[in-house]
Amino acid sequence: MLSPAQLQAFEQNGYHLIDNLLNHDLLEQMRYAFDRLDRYRNLLDLDNSFLQVASHPVLYSAIASILDSPPQLLQFDGINRQSGQGDQTWHADFLFYCGRPLMLNVGIYLDDLKPNNGPLYLVPKSHRFGQLPPSNSDQLPDQVCLAVSAGSAVIFDCALWHRGGGNFSNQPRRAIFPTYGHYWMKRFESWMPEPATSRFPNANTPELRTLLGISLEQPSAYSGYDENLRVRKDQDGNWL
Repeated sequence: MLSPAQLQAFEQNGYHLIDNLLNHDLLEQMRYAFDRLDRYRNLLDLDNSFLQVASHPVLYSAIASILDSPPQLLQFDGINRQSGQGDQTWHADFLFYCGRPLMLNVGIYLDDLKPNNGPLYLVPKSHRFGQLPPSNSDQLPDQVCLAVSAGSAVIFDCALWHRGGGNFSNQPRRAIFPTYGHYWMKRFESWMPEPATSRFPNANTPELRTLLGISLEQPSAYSGYDENLRVRKDQDGNWL
């Protein structure tokens, strides 16, 4: 769970770094699983072992504390930036901002993130702008360049302006990106497969089923609802 000071910093700047989220064994396992892939959409449908990262207790706790509600995994993709690939353009994954985070992206890096192999560029506070960044600029005012060790994670508001730098090293740069939202949100891409028990037969706890969107097993969002209060309507619109 993030401390009050860390939550305040995230609210202000729009990102938070978790150094060395993955221990050595888990990092090596994720590298092995990643290197067996030939595509990088919907990683959990390609190899269920990635769920260990998506549900990692340290990451889960941080995400839940930022959202202030049980998180749901909305998307989980990977990026394999090859040697010689240039800079990404500046972009935001989501534009709407209402004073509270709605969706969070997480970059979990399987290789050391260095200035020459595709670092992550961010513009702090840009998640509050409510607009897309200029796409024709390489450098933006107040941008920061993050270089982190392999196994580390960067959580950032999906509305934050960001881009991946070019890979000018002689090695690929591998990363996985789970995206989280509130437990009551829908998937935001039409090509995302529907959550179903058949996809995740080992989802055996209420928290995990909610995280995967299989079922809502959390307290009502209305908080004080009570069947005995008789404040609900039937299918014909009559008060019960």
